[in-house]
Amino acid sequence: MPRRADNPLGAYTQKRDFKRSPEPASGGRAGGSLFVVQHHWARRDHYDFRLELGGVLVSWAVTRGPSLNPADKRLAVRTEDHPLSYAEFEGLIPRGEYGGGTVMLWDKGVWEPISADAAQAIADGSLKLRLFGKRMRGAWALVRMKPEGKRENWLLIKEKDELADREAIFVEQFETSVSTGRNRAEIEAGKPAKRARKKPTAARYHALPEFVPPCLCKTRDAPPSADGWLHEMKYDGYRLQAACSGPEVHLYTREGHDWTGRFPAIAQALRLLNLDGALIDGEAVVFDYKGLTDFPALVAALERRGAIAFVAFDILIHAGIDLRGQPLTARKVTLDLALHEADGQTIRTAAWHEGNGDELFANALGGGAEGIICKKAASPYRSGRSDSWLKVKGQKREDVVIVGYSPSDKRPFASLVAAIDADGALRYAGRVGGGFTDKQMSEMKAKLDAIKLKTPPSLLNATAAPRGIVWIKPRLRAEIALAGWTGDGQIRQGRFLGWREDWMPIPAKERIVKSGIKAAPGKLPSIRLTHPERVIFPETGLTKGGMADYYATVADRILPHLRDRPVSFVRAPDGLAGETFFQRHALSGMKRGISRVPDPAKEHADYLTINSAEGLMNAAQFSVIEFHGWGAVTLDLDAPDRAVFDLDPDEAISFSAVRDAAFQVRDLLNSIGLESFAMASGGKGVHVIAPLDGTQDWEAVGDFTSGIARGLAIAEPSKYVAIATKARRKGRIYIDWLRNKRSATAIVPWSLRARAQATAAAPVSWDELKHLKSPALSHAEVERRDDPWQGFFSVKQRLPDGALSFLSSTQNGGKNQK
Repeated sequence: MPRRADNPLGAYTQKRDFKRSPEPASGGRAGGSLFVVQHHWARRDHYDFRLELGGVLVSWAVTRGPSLNPADKRLAVRTEDHPLSYAEFEGLIPRGEYGGGTVMLWDKGVWEPISADAAQAIADGSLKLRLFGKRMRGAWALVRMKPEGKRENWLLIKEKDELADREAIFVEQFETSVSTGRNRAEIEAGKPAKRARKKPTAARYHALPEFVPPCLCKTRDAPPSADGWLHEMKYDGYRLQAACSGPEVHLYTREGHDWTGRFPAIAQALRLLNLDGALIDGEAVVFDYKGLTDFPALVAALERRGAIAFVAFDILIHAGIDLRGQPLTARKVTLDLALHEADGQTIRTAAWHEGNGDELFANALGGGAEGIICKKAASPYRSGRSDSWLKVKGQKREDVVIVGYSPSDKRPFASLVAAIDADGALRYAGRVGGGFTDKQMSEMKAKLDAIKLKTPPSLLNATAAPRGIVWIKPRLRAEIALAGWTGDGQIRQGRFLGWREDWMPIPAKERIVKSGIKAAPGKLPSIRLTHPERVIFPETGLTKGGMADYYATVADRILPHLRDRPVSFVRAPDGLAGETFFQRHALSGMKRGISRVPDPAKEHADYLTINSAEGLMNAAQFSVIEFHGWGAVTLDLDAPDRAVFDLDPDEAISFSAVRDAAFQVRDLLNSIGLESFAMASGGKGVHVIAPLDGTQDWEAVGDFTSGIARGLAIAEPSKYVAIATKARRKGRIYIDWLRNKRSATAIVPWSLRARAQATAAAPVSWDELKHLKSPALSHAEVERRDDPWQGFFSVKQRLPDGALSFLSSTQNGGKNQK
């Protein structure tokens, strides 16, 4: 479905108009051609189903209308072809004339054949097709029946796909025109078209889609020459993913940071489109007077709230349906339909062209653009970097990680020290010495000094760096222009263009979303970290800002354990030197990124969940140190998805004994087929956690875990106790199974602990646990760790029924424990 334009470069600024769909070659593939359905009240009430093919509308009369139930085989009588101009008709055909009656435009969109040759498929009597309409969507089939006199009878059948629905009442629920909003009576009365579109009620919106790691490009020097590639302009901006469901809109960077507050105009424009359960991939950009994107202008616009546009180029989810498995061309069609009412200024769709990659690339460079993006037309959407998307650049631009700076006696610094990604590691890449104003350099120096290191970060080729560099944590990315590369792979004549904040770790205190709006008394219109210098942990000196930095860094590791899980807080507003307290319910200011969960029993105030980095930062603003989570998620709070054994030793017990106890619990679970994971608690003990599939209730999990605890206490009473009494715990390890009750909580993996040494709860591998000297790992050590629990969330297991029966028989003895 190529974009047509006399000037290929000009095609990038055109807006697609489906009323002027490209004419397919006669008998050939009609991907992206028009289809319409007209509800026709004539001698018999029916629905005219029409497909654009070979310059005409090939037509069928469907007597009862289409059905979403694949078991319904709706009679579709082939009628004469109609001219393309008839696709827009809605109104009255005088009685006595052919087809006399009322016509309503019931559905409209585009279609593509699944069969290789649509015209031949119709001739053969079996056409499979995919529809992208406002009402009819997904895969369908037209199958010809045996001849019946002069009538050519076909069947219209919904294919079995994710859009099929055996229970749906389909045609009866749509009584108005997709074009004018009028019903039959209003059409017959000649009333004017209705401009306003009825919005679905909140109850009818699909759930807001979650962030999906984006598809990324590999770099090539030239466009691919093979067929089957689409080409787009390379936009120089911030990659954004828009999650939309009615009035709820969230904008995420490529790293999953919630930046809705940074792009208020884009968010509002998307709200006005009233999209239902959509996830759209695109780029936030600023266009210059030539129509080219300008990255430094985007950085400036973010600072001063200038005009920023969102250019959409892919759609991953629409109407709650996951489209990632569909070919790119199909997703492009859906995207255009979803955004057909966009204003074309703040919200735009990226134009594209099929074939002629070399010509497009040359024209793009000639017009001053940076390059083009080439994508396989048939490719699904896959997160991560692949050969399906290629970046072809002419200008020398690079995204680099800043790892230090060269000091200067005359200026804040002489140059920035850069590194580039090299197969998952960082390689020293030279220095960037230009592109900053004096004011910028002073601001940058403060940002750099806040994350200084005493030793270099882990770098390949670090020995090539000159002496005297001030090293920093590798948290800042920048976009630079360069003249080229030296023979040993270093930057030549590097010039700073701007920070790539969308690629940074989840924003810490200096990068927290700021609205730029003055706060009204008692209100917080954005997440600002007040008093970041306040010391929370007096013994280590860790401040509120440092605590926020920690949670920003581990956000990708802690959020999967927090997401959709009711959570309680341990807060210390004045630091550990002041009062600390446990909080289960929200304060009035806890809104951004912190959601409410109504108590199903309606006995308590709303509980809390945190589903985003924004919520973590909001919690940090309220001096939340610890996160304690339920053993179930909000989808079903009566279906626990993990069993937790908290091994809590008496002060006199050595850690080696606790470690041995953890392995004993692990081996016991292994013996009945359960996989488990270990976590150093950040205090004295170890947690052993077994993921569950959520198919059993709290009673079953409670019986199971108490049976394990009581059984061990009976078998080895000198080592273990299963009752939460300090006196009975003396000289023994308390196996706390009470975490496995409804509304009970356990410390969340990666959470800080409210302890003087600023420790954190650290997931560890079983091999690592063998050699671990202490469960109290410092937050700095935990922050640097990779996640050893690979596969934790993919483990689907339930408590064996036989094990429950066995453990139940031991429980009575445990109740009589002295």
